[in-house]
Amino acid sequence: MFNKVPSLTHDSISLRGAGVVYVTQPKSGHRFTLDSILLADFCMLKSRDRVLEPGAGSGIISLLLANKFPHAHITAVELQPAIAGIARENISNNALDDRIQLIESDIAALKKVLPANTFDVIIANPPYARPGAGKSSPLAARRTAREDRLGPVDAWLDLRMFLKNRGRYCLVFPAARSAELTASLRTGKLEPKRVRFVHSYQGKPASLVLIEAVKSGGTGVAVLPPLIVHERGGGYTREMQEIYGEKRVQT
Repeated sequence: MFNKVPSLTHDSISLRGAGVVYVTQPKSGHRFTLDSILLADFCMLKSRDRVLEPGAGSGIISLLLANKFPHAHITAVELQPAIAGIARENISNNALDDRIQLIESDIAALKKVLPANTFDVIIANPPYARPGAGKSSPLAARRTAREDRLGPVDAWLDLRMFLKNRGRYCLVFPAARSAELTASLRTGKLEPKRVRFVHSYQGKPASLVLIEAVKSGGTGVAVLPPLIVHERGGGYTREMQEIYGEKRVQT
């Protein structure tokens, strides 16, 4: 369905604690955003955790986590063949073939290829733009990545079947829909345990929320200090400089 790849860029991305990874991605369309960098930084893994990343795109989150947590094993899932091909190239170029397995699949079909109750962590940046809400991208790959017509959030939360008991589910979502997400998590017996709101500027409403929920976890949540992305002058805050590191376009 999405087998035509546009021209590509080759970037180097660094994350605190993870060093540098090298990422090929399309110049337009299905590109990773700051959401993915923040989610990778927010996620905390334990030694030898088994991690599932549905909707992996070019693989940026899996690459960063594999670099940051060298004993973790990651299964990345991507639906679009052309983008999955790029992810495979990125995994090989970063010498992570023995740490990251890529599966080309729709999330709805994963139960046919993966056993239940086997992962310690799921990490996802799910499509969250409602179809018809705002301007839709003319690029089919971008629409699939960002609009929830093919994967409403409840379908993504159904992936909890792959988590072990007390396994963790880490997500990034629009802050304005945080109540909706929390209700869906709790309906699916995923109890929010860590929450952090992301603000573009100090004093502005939150734009994103980072949430870690625990399967069959008890009540009680730690609301972390807000993350402010930009200084008033437009540059990154000190924490964002620590998180995001340096991004350099190679070609």
